[in-house]
Amino acid sequence: MTAVGVSIYDGAQLLERRDCRTTLLPDQRTAAIWRGLAYPLLDGARIDIAGEAVVPGTASPPAVGASRADARFTMVEGVGEAYLLIQGSVIDREQAAARLAAGGLTVLRHGRYLGDLVDGLAADWFVRFQSPSAAPQPLADHIRTLLDGLLRPAEAPASMAELRLRLVEVELAQASAAAASLKAEVARLRLALAEQASVPIQDDGGEVADRLRAEVDDLQKALAEEARHRIVAEALALEVPRPPRPPASGRLRDEVAAVFAGLLPRIRLLRSSLDVVAVEFSDRRFLYGGLAELADGTSGAPPNWKKVKGADRWWERHISNGQDDTGRIYARLDAEGRDWEVLVSHKSEQPRDIIWLRSCG
Repeated sequence: MTAVGVSIYDGAQLLERRDCRTTLLPDQRTAAIWRGLAYPLLDGARIDIAGEAVVPGTASPPAVGASRADARFTMVEGVGEAYLLIQGSVIDREQAAARLAAGGLTVLRHGRYLGDLVDGLAADWFVRFQSPSAAPQPLADHIRTLLDGLLRPAEAPASMAELRLRLVEVELAQASAAAASLKAEVARLRLALAEQASVPIQDDGGEVADRLRAEVDDLQKALAEEARHRIVAEALALEVPRPPRPPASGRLRDEVAAVFAGLLPRIRLLRSSLDVVAVEFSDRRFLYGGLAELADGTSGAPPNWKKVKGADRWWERHISNGQDDTGRIYARLDAEGRDWEVLVSHKSEQPRDIIWLRSCG
């Protein structure tokens, strides 16, 4: 996929000139990607947004004998949490996440899938969610039921007007969901602050109140930042080419588990860390290097790590996931001082992770 200089027209009116990535349409015509949609490249290196458009990167039609849902998604199940891996566009991802939420599942996060092939599927996106404590059927069957009829086949594209409408709806839903989540967290902390103020002040009461006020201020700033940038970021994500992934034999999760068991025996992974490593890390060398610092150390204060505020004995390290530095590792020595308890996570999960670390004592 290359970038070319393109003139963007709306009918006869020139809107702008900019570099756009190119792709191939199903009929092998060259198209330019602009604001998340692929438009046929016309004579004179121009596109007309009033004309034909399709969603780029649409998945291939399902194999003969396979249901549409089976051909477009697979599952990675963990302890208390699971990943839905999707092949398709960002719109498919958003609609799948909405279906899970509407079905009563708690969606934790979603984003680009950076792992290798899973069950033969070259996934583009993941949706991470909490597994239901009690379900009337196996989880994979339950998810298949929730997604029934959702993913569109490539041979039946929507009209340009429908594609634009779906894109706008997705962007608005994404921004609204993020804003609602942060507002809920602000409300929770405000309630805690009010409760703190209503009880007799203890020796550490002022410190707790100050910490809660600081957390409220940080979340309010994050809310404002999210409202300004979320829609733009989501539109840009549509234009990011799929990262190359070499074929993998067997389940990557099992291979990662074998590495930890054989080479990092002092590391004990907590919660869904193993699934995070397998799904959200395209290059695990930096992760293994950081964990080796723990395994080779003899004290409870590892080098290049910093303490987690408000969580005794826990240490934190930023780590690359192969794409950026949004990976996070949290670790502490166990009660006997022999092994390291480790949580591998993502920057966006930090508020939830910190609450969990503090609850561990």
